[in-house]
Amino acid sequence: MISIADRLSPYTDALSVSSFRKLLIGQSLSMAGDAICLAALPIALIRTGFGGDVFGFVMAAVGVGTVIGALAGGLLADRKSPKQILIYTDTARGFAQLAAVALLLSDSPWWCLVIAYLIFGIGIGISRPCAQVLLANLLPKQALVAGNGAMNFVDNLVAVLFPATLGVFIIFWDPVWGILIDGLTFFCAAIYTAMLPNVERYEFEEEFSIREAINGITVITGNSTLLLGFAATLVVNVLCFPIFLVVAPYAISDRFSEEMWGLCLAASGFGACIGSIITVLASGHKRLIGLAVTCGLFLAGAMALLGMASSSWMAILGATFVGIVEASWLTGWATAMQTLSPKKDLGKVVAVDTLFTSGVHPFIYLGSGIVGGMIGYSQTLSLTAILSAVGTLLIVLASFTFMPRSVRNDQV
Repeated sequence: MISIADRLSPYTDALSVSSFRKLLIGQSLSMAGDAICLAALPIALIRTGFGGDVFGFVMAAVGVGTVIGALAGGLLADRKSPKQILIYTDTARGFAQLAAVALLLSDSPWWCLVIAYLIFGIGIGISRPCAQVLLANLLPKQALVAGNGAMNFVDNLVAVLFPATLGVFIIFWDPVWGILIDGLTFFCAAIYTAMLPNVERYEFEEEFSIREAINGITVITGNSTLLLGFAATLVVNVLCFPIFLVVAPYAISDRFSEEMWGLCLAASGFGACIGSIITVLASGHKRLIGLAVTCGLFLAGAMALLGMASSSWMAILGATFVGIVEASWLTGWATAMQTLSPKKDLGKVVAVDTLFTSGVHPFIYLGSGIVGGMIGYSQTLSLTAILSAVGTLLIVLASFTFMPRSVRNDQV
């Protein structure tokens, strides 16, 4: 029987590393700023006189920039110092937010904002592989799952706390300040990142090339566990939060009230905090296929509850399950990529993951909204539950087909 102390030992191992604590503090500051900005940005655009279409273009620019940056980030994280690149991208995102503040205050054309947030999105795409590579080099292997879990826990905690507290205060006062605060937090994050030790760089004989850029795909397809994990990401991550964020507000508001959707959103954040802890305590990254099946089934149940909920507690429970699934899978999958990928290719593997998920998300946002309007929002959630169950079944069948029995037994 494993004791509670043994279960919590990965957290002890991770938090005992001073460099990780500095990284966690710096990234937590930028996460808090992002949470405030997400609450303040649409209100700032409305008060400036821009409509919802402009906000849509801004968010699309962030998504496109993330996809563009992911490919470059994968190459840079493996060839250059991920610490230095993270400092540069945090600084660039800080300046992009300051530029957005200046544009809003000067009544500049909307397309200037789109360019600013395109640059902001490129910074996001570049930084993700670098942050993963940096984390993998700062922590011992046994502490990686706790490191990823701590990052996800803080991310979801601030996403719940700050919009509901400081974010509300700023919106009533002047929402532009929320964007300004987000920009300043990126400079703080860059300062904390600068305190970290330098990470060993790998020497490559080849120059930058498209062939090297797709090495991440080669690594994923060459490892059956990573390949099935990537497939599970498309089922769990791509079908999880995007559809929840686009379709569930209308379904919940139609059957209950707009206030109930606020409660559901808070419940999903609370569930995400729980999910990141569960994966650490259960060492879910060591049984990735089992984690994928569990998350897929819970996702199906969550969407079914949201789609057919006849009482408020069912809707809140469904939203909580969505949060648990999202954080559990992201924590386990990030750790699996870090432990199963060769260190010299980790950045490119993370870039492939970011490229596909961020690239597919805009289509899911658009498609789910169109389908919801055509067949009904509650019916769309129920259909998502069926798709999640079918996708999970296909992952199970694929594991029996492509994975050796010994590996499959270890993963389940």
